[in-house]
Amino acid sequence: MSVAIAPFRPLKTVRSFVAIYALTILSCYLVNLFVTQHPIGPWRGEEIQKSFWLDNVSWQIFAAWWACLFAVCGLWPFSGIEGRFTRGIVVTVVSWALGWLSAYLIVEVGPGVSGIFPLVGTTWFFLALFCFAGANWLVAGMPPARQFALLLLLITGCTFLVTHSAIVWVPAWWFPFLLIGLSTGTLTYLTRGMAQPGRAFAILAILFATVAACVEISILTGFWTPDASPISAFWSMGHFTPDNRWLVCFMVATSINYAMPIITYNWPFTHIRMPWGGLLACLFYLTLDVVVASILLSLVGSVFSSTEALLTYAYMGVNWSLVLPLVFGVGFDEPYLWRGQKTAGGWDDVA
Repeated sequence: MSVAIAPFRPLKTVRSFVAIYALTILSCYLVNLFVTQHPIGPWRGEEIQKSFWLDNVSWQIFAAWWACLFAVCGLWPFSGIEGRFTRGIVVTVVSWALGWLSAYLIVEVGPGVSGIFPLVGTTWFFLALFCFAGANWLVAGMPPARQFALLLLLITGCTFLVTHSAIVWVPAWWFPFLLIGLSTGTLTYLTRGMAQPGRAFAILAILFATVAACVEISILTGFWTPDASPISAFWSMGHFTPDNRWLVCFMVATSINYAMPIITYNWPFTHIRMPWGGLLACLFYLTLDVVVASILLSLVGSVFSSTEALLTYAYMGVNWSLVLPLVFGVGFDEPYLWRGQKTAGGWDDVA
């Protein structure tokens, strides 16, 4: 069967766009409604309106984490369920249940609300190292059940070591760049021919270098304070300003940077050979992140009741932008090629 080169599939793109962002809006509204009535954190009275966003984002991002862990292990233990849609629904429901449980245990049994960001950032870092960038290199070839168990133990253990040391956490600012790098195939192209785990470390090094450039730009534009380290003094990179405008942009980026390239099949950038097509796609979506974030910030007070409410809607999209492609197969239904690409989804056979 021939594979299409740089296909344009507008109807599928529109359907996927509506599905992802309609679910984002609906689920965010329902989660906000739930956590303001039944807070996960220790919020009471007026504190709820100031801090409910943290309950929302911690619940949904851990739900996404569980869904991704299932996905990289062949959707075990749900792989035996017939029908992609039925299986996806089950995985989604279980992931949301585990996401709430994870957030609840952090607050009630673990380090409390101060431990949410360190645990989110660090668990996602090790999932990226071992799975997204590392292609399961530590457990490759094992049955899905063993992969799942070992990855869960590895990530839990490594996270414990980091969060109970002077390091405290691995900042998650690389995450939007990982999403755009993988969804466009740019990181895969740049590291083509490399064996694991070298490829994983090379990808992460590229991401950290990109974060360094992003931080410098953010300092120059006034959205980042270079001498602030509120979470861990180990990191001397500073922190975003208290107005949370940078954080809104970060959250919007995570909600756009994986879904949009996947559901558009990277059109029209697939017409341009790598690396320029991929780099141009990355630049386009990073610019789009800033534009969308700016528009959403302008709607605080008219559409969004507060910046806290905006944070929940800005970040909820990351859940569905990962779950619908990785669990339900949205955007992965038909393979395609970039100009100059020989094998769909891979670049190792290109010089």
